[in-house]
Amino acid sequence: MNHADPAKPEESVVLRGARFNVHAMSIVGSDGKTYVREVVRHPGAVVILPLLDDDTLVMIENHRPTVGETLLELPAGTRESDEPAEQTAFRELIEETGYHAKSVSLVHEFYSAPGISDELMLLYVARDLTRGEHAREATEQIQNRIATREEVRGWIAEGRIRDAKTLVGLYAFLAGTCLTEKQNSN
Repeated sequence: MNHADPAKPEESVVLRGARFNVHAMSIVGSDGKTYVREVVRHPGAVVILPLLDDDTLVMIENHRPTVGETLLELPAGTRESDEPAEQTAFRELIEETGYHAKSVSLVHEFYSAPGISDELMLLYVARDLTRGEHAREATEQIQNRIATREEVRGWIAEGRIRDAKTLVGLYAFLAGTCLTEKQNSN
């Protein structure tokens, strides 16, 4: 019986999409049987924590048709192929909020949903912001929302923040993790 290397399961493309692909992955179980699981292969994304000062940040109210709700979120976006993550952070911040940053710094890396996707998200802090014009996609329904540390604490306690990537970023903000990171400038 042929057992595939568990570190390297066999895959075939089920769907090619504009932002990601779906693969069928064959996994050999501990019982020796082969199981097929669908997995989203994603180029990765960034989440941006735009700080106006140490206690104030720029968030967005983003209408998400997939869940039929407008969510309070941090700006974020998918990486373009061969685009450095830092460049994606600068670009997405401008596109979604209109703010330009003098510097971005990597704080954390995390998988968005490792049970179904390989999307690696990189959390960046953006500093020294200058307000400008946004460049939102035609399908994006976004409004900027300036928030204080106290408002963020309240919104989390009330369950108003329901987006996982935003929770990761806001917990880093509240913990002060983002105030001690190494700065990278462009």
